[in-house]
Amino acid sequence: MNNHTNYKIGIIGIGVLGSAIAKCILDQKVTLYGFDISKKFLKNLNKNYFKFCLSIKEVFKNTDVIITCLPTEQSLLEISNNILSKKLIIETSTLPVECKNNAKKFILKNGSNIVDAPVSGNRISALNGQLSSYLSGAKKDKQIAELILKLFCKQVTDVGAFGNGIIMKLIGNILNLVHNAVTAEVMILGMKSGLSPKIIHEAISGTFSSSGVFENRGKLMVDEDYSKEGMNFSIPMKDSKYITDLSREKSVGIPIYQVALQYYYSAIAHGLRDKDASSILKILEKNSNFKRPN
Repeated sequence: MNNHTNYKIGIIGIGVLGSAIAKCILDQKVTLYGFDISKKFLKNLNKNYFKFCLSIKEVFKNTDVIITCLPTEQSLLEISNNILSKKLIIETSTLPVECKNNAKKFILKNGSNIVDAPVSGNRISALNGQLSSYLSGAKKDKQIAELILKLFCKQVTDVGAFGNGIIMKLIGNILNLVHNAVTAEVMILGMKSGLSPKIIHEAISGTFSSSGVFENRGKLMVDEDYSKEGMNFSIPMKDSKYITDLSREKSVGIPIYQVALQYYYSAIAHGLRDKDASSILKILEKNSNFKRPN
């Protein structure tokens, strides 16, 4: 029977999200080889099962399947150029389609394979194994990748040919950002009209009007728990460039997304870059001259 125990697993990119993915895998007592240029997020990883490598080549030498969770296009291309033969890359990053296609060319040339499998969710959902993955690539590679992805994803959806995964992720991120902005608008209008944020959240959650973003980020807004970083502003800002480029390339207007994005710019300008994105509510409270009663 084919399962994840048939493969030696590695991860390259152990940052905010990558470290949460790693912890989720390690908590299941699965040995994991990993590398990152920073050691900032390594302290909470299970030392009995985590094997830190000094280079990406050391990861390749010790593994069959490597998860990549990377911040930049350059980092993916560097990995693609240095990969050894007969490896499978599970590429979970949010990077442009063109970058992923270029990486695929190098990887295939070096005798290895890659699936495009970006994940939807944040650090909190990753720690709890609640991410979703949009899996795309060759059928045989996807069958192996799904076994590994299910270690940290609650849902893995096959979206077809290589590259479809990142397109699915980008259009899904439009909903994430817009829902967060609208959740903040609902909260501020309700609060300024005399409703408590707790009642607003309880009344709407679970109804047709609700969403996963409303129920999760809305709770952070109720509690003003903006330091519990599920996703800070650097990620949606990076993704906004890729989304805008894709909409321009396909000649599709996305005005609602672009309007919602303005709240994010304001939040960063007011020093909230490192807070959870739910903190845009603070901007709406300021704009509406509203202060919560003590």
